[in-house]
Amino acid sequence: MQKPDLDFLRQHKPSLIGMDRCRKAAVCIPLIRTENGYDLLFEVRSSSIESQPGDICFPGGMAEPDEDTRAAALREIAEELLISPEQVELLGLMDVLGGSRLYVYPYAVLLSDYRGSFSPDEVESVFRVPLDFFFEQEPEIYYTTMKVMPEENFPYDRIYGGRDYAWRERREEVLFYQYGEYTIWGMTAKIACSFAEIIKRKL
Repeated sequence: MQKPDLDFLRQHKPSLIGMDRCRKAAVCIPLIRTENGYDLLFEVRSSSIESQPGDICFPGGMAEPDEDTRAAALREIAEELLISPEQVELLGLMDVLGGSRLYVYPYAVLLSDYRGSFSPDEVESVFRVPLDFFFEQEPEIYYTTMKVMPEENFPYDRIYGGRDYAWRERREEVLFYQYGEYTIWGMTAKIACSFAEIIKRKL
């Protein structure tokens, strides 16, 4: 085999191993101007949908094949809030949330002339939370532990320890915010917390 010239490695731009098998979702973090600053807009997911009914979330969803995450985020917010693209000003991509073969791309957007509309097929209701709440309120932190459970045909005979191999359990941090009657938790809470931290660093 011919020895390759390795100089090209100096210009290699790294990507995430396995990213081609990961799903991509996109959400909008909707901001609404108020007299005192900004509110964040949240949705309560419809109780009639299969995926996470009743949960609180930002507008968003899975990117379609060959659709970039920016387009997916803007498409989803228009569909879920029944608004026109002209009512959405894109501010930028915030910190990406990854895990469990799913990557969530959050885009901060500014809404104009929003009058509380939403699609009842996907959304039960919407509500607003002052951005200051996330500056002042520390999230509650809890943990879940994920255990590794290989399938029956796993080749234990080829690894040291076999069936007694010391698999590492994955401990994951889960954030909660309580805003009146609304429990904001999980990925949505992590995105809100990260977004507030980005802004706080500039204050």
